Amino acid sequence: MMKFLDKIPFKLLLILLGALLFIPFLGEVHLFDWDEINFAESAREMLETGNYLQVQINYLPFSEKPPFFIWMQAISMHFFGVNEFAARLPNALIGIATMLSLLAIGKRLKDKYFGLLWALVYVSCFLPALYFRSAIIDPVFNLFIFVGVYFASRLTENDEFIDRKMRRKSRNKAVLYSGFFIGLAVLTKGPVGLLLFSLCYLALFIFNRFKRLNSLWELIYFFIVCGITISVWYGLEWYINGPAFLIGFFERHIALLTTQDAGHGGPFYYHLIVLLMGCFPASIFLFGGIKNHKFSTGLLHNFQKWMLSLLIVVVLVFSLVQTKIVHYSSLAYFPLTFFASYFIYYMLNGKRKWEWYHAALFLFVGIVWGIAISLVPVLGKNVDVIIRIINGKDLFAESNLRAVVYWSFYESLYGLFYIFALVLAGIFFAVKQKRFGISLLLISTCLVIQVVTILFTPKIEKYTQGAAIEFYQSKKGELCYIETLGFKSYAPLFYAEKSKDLPYYSQQELLNEYIEYPVYFVCKIDKKDQYTEDFPQLEVLEEKNGFVFMQKQNY
Repeated sequence: MMKFLDKIPFKLLLILLGALLFIPFLGEVHLFDWDEINFAESAREMLETGNYLQVQINYLPFSEKPPFFIWMQAISMHFFGVNEFAARLPNALIGIATMLSLLAIGKRLKDKYFGLLWALVYVSCFLPALYFRSAIIDPVFNLFIFVGVYFASRLTENDEFIDRKMRRKSRNKAVLYSGFFIGLAVLTKGPVGLLLFSLCYLALFIFNRFKRLNSLWELIYFFIVCGITISVWYGLEWYINGPAFLIGFFERHIALLTTQDAGHGGPFYYHLIVLLMGCFPASIFLFGGIKNHKFSTGLLHNFQKWMLSLLIVVVLVFSLVQTKIVHYSSLAYFPLTFFASYFIYYMLNGKRKWEWYHAALFLFVGIVWGIAISLVPVLGKNVDVIIRIINGKDLFAESNLRAVVYWSFYESLYGLFYIFALVLAGIFFAVKQKRFGISLLLISTCLVIQVVTILFTPKIEKYTQGAAIEFYQSKKGELCYIETLGFKSYAPLFYAEKSKDLPYYSQQELLNEYIEYPVYFVCKIDKKDQYTEDFPQLEVLEEKNGFVFMQKQNY
């Protein structure tokens, strides 16, 4: 088996696999509110206005995110047009880059088989794979943080047997790359990048019983490199436009950490559940790889400590902050899949055991996923039953479910086949055919992820926002205003392609003052009576799938 693998160029294999997993059908489903459309709209407005320094939304300064990811989307849209494919392509390419990074790092820490295994485990988990087909910032941000942590970890490796001159050159290079990538992380998502890295560094310092990790010069050098990288935007923005935008930027980030944003709350253990379910199947192998053992190498043991520090910091920080969103803990995918790959690697080499609790957790979580996937088409075929259960308690949800979406009972077989594959993999583990078990587990999970994203997501999207986006697209090219009442959405801006030539009006001005251009409003059906009574100038044009579309009449 190893002789056969030796003949395969692993880099080319991962590039082709990544392209196959992440690029096809990227544009088959509309972007989702808020984050996907938010960033894509900012990129569109960047192209429209030619203002590449400040991030905007609705042609007003948007002080929540730095511009690096928006730049990536703007470049993509320049070549491929303003559409879903262009908005999501940067993350698909980052997915391929992530796989190649894991291969290279794993090869250096152990060997190329460990690197290949780590890359395959990463893209065979539900949430990590799904995010590479999205248009959110986190995959780019996470890769930069992870690579920055990796190069920092090289400073704590045992290098006493390396020539002093080569040692100094190697350490300086590690500091340079670490500072550069952490700087890119800050340019991608803000100061939280430097905060997470610093907390990871502090956690390792504590784990090492306060033993110095590097020299004072290396610390200064890191901050110089990081500062220079950050100043590409922060310094230039301050110099050209003054401090106002950056002050608002920092205030917004502090608010996100200390308050519950937009109803995104949750219990303290929220991210533990997200990681257990969303990183299946890697999550079931997590604890088997945390503990070091006698067969490990010095490089792996050193990196284990960094990954444990990173995992603890991410889970703890985002469990403590008030705003709870699924992708906030996505940086934990790197240490989690590292520990899982570490365990699997040594298990396949006969040096770690497949325990009964692995089997129990593996089957429990896997079967929950399989049942959930099987139930989606069944529920889609029986929406009338769900509507009767709701029985008027949520008029908007009832109306959503009345969208015309065609499901087949045959689509339930995908979930059942997945359960069958998991049971078969469990049997392989039980009879000590671990290579077949792991291969079947990873391949079947990859395939079911493709089913969910390519076949199920477009249908589910029709229930949630399809009618609204259809209305926004019908106004594309028209000089008009479209406002949502009672809920927040960036979709009218992106899908109607609001013109930069329209003067800005607040919602109250659009409702109550004379506007020379057509003004449309959208609300949810359960708020229809309230808005039409409070604002008699609103004329209902259409009601569809829970949304009410109105036009303001100028009297």
